[in-house]
Amino acid sequence: MASVLAELSSPGVALALPNGTYQGNAFATNSNIKVGPIGVALGNTAFIPCPCTGTNGDTLSSSVNSLTAGVGGNILNGATAISTVHTAETTTAKIVRNSSTIQALNLLNGLITADALIAVANTTATDSAVISDADGSTFANLKIAGVPVAVNVAPNTTVRLPGIGNVTLKKTVTVGNGTTASSIVVEMISINVTLANSFGLPVGAQIVVGHAASGFFHTTTSVVVAGTSWVTYVNAAAGSLLQTSIGLTAPSGIGCQGTGGKILTNSVTALNVAGVLSLGTGNTTAIGGPTATGATAKTTATLQNLNLLNGLIRVAAITAVAETKIVNGVRTRSTNGTAFTGLKVLGINLPINVKPNTKIALPLLGYVILNEQIIPPATSNAPTRVNGLHIRITTANSLKLPVGTELILAHADSSAYNF
Repeated sequence: MASVLAELSSPGVALALPNGTYQGNAFATNSNIKVGPIGVALGNTAFIPCPCTGTNGDTLSSSVNSLTAGVGGNILNGATAISTVHTAETTTAKIVRNSSTIQALNLLNGLITADALIAVANTTATDSAVISDADGSTFANLKIAGVPVAVNVAPNTTVRLPGIGNVTLKKTVTVGNGTTASSIVVEMISINVTLANSFGLPVGAQIVVGHAASGFFHTTTSVVVAGTSWVTYVNAAAGSLLQTSIGLTAPSGIGCQGTGGKILTNSVTALNVAGVLSLGTGNTTAIGGPTATGATAKTTATLQNLNLLNGLIRVAAITAVAETKIVNGVRTRSTNGTAFTGLKVLGINLPINVKPNTKIALPLLGYVILNEQIIPPATSNAPTRVNGLHIRITTANSLKLPVGTELILAHADSSAYNF
């Protein structure tokens, strides 16, 4: 990146501000499907995406006050985690800096410890070059099996984990031609389970701690697409326990350049939080991209066998659908396909085609909005959003859910707009 900045300061160099889209995201922890049910506690904690059009100089963030996974936190313990995304412009460059910071980390019952770690993904784009690096990524007092690891450990260093497998430190992957596109993914700790172990982690399981990604792509397209879907989400007001046990599950998303004609999918099974939520299965999809006449973006979220708040809400199935299209410059929005099967609230059967934004009071708890639809005007670039169920806790309750807690199930959003 230093060479790019030097180019910008060289006399006689007159570069135009590049046209293109920002890329990236950051999160504290994640795992693959092989991990099993514990993956819900590890999945996409403190996740935040970088908007395609940037943050306009602001720093956006997501955080959790504590991290825990496994029995008594034997897989993961951490004090705090914060993820940030930030973009800025100079007169000749566009800059992306995304990061994930975790304090007081303890993994695998002390096999890996660190006072702190920070993953940083940087990308700088000019009219003639796009460069990405991991400058700023570091560990503080990292130890593996009690052995200190150098602060300046080389990227992609692999260390054996006795009785488990191995860990890759500061795993870094950069792609792009360096002229019109570049992106980087930084994962500070990437654990690979290759052996049967006392933690019960299946062989093939992977756990990532400290992830940051950034990128920039020059583009001449006049339309950008985006979209996300997820099965469950709980806000920070619910507290760290619910954030890590429910969190943001099974997300699927459409990147700024679309999905290349493919339907992206994700899923979760057997999610249970005593007294709060029981879920059989959940699935999400995302597809979108440019078309001959404009662009299209569509996401879906489907849940089955749902029991909420000790049976106050029961659903056999929910499907949320959000679709946005631009055809010959005209934007249209649709939620067709959004539906419920076997929906009961307070023991009362409700129809399959619940009216959008139906609000029902939940005694001694708060209220639930069914088929919540947020559909902006056709002239707005804001996304089309659908929440199958949106629960808000407004009063002290026997379930001990904090006032201010929000629980969203079956979320889908999509957007397409002129760039």
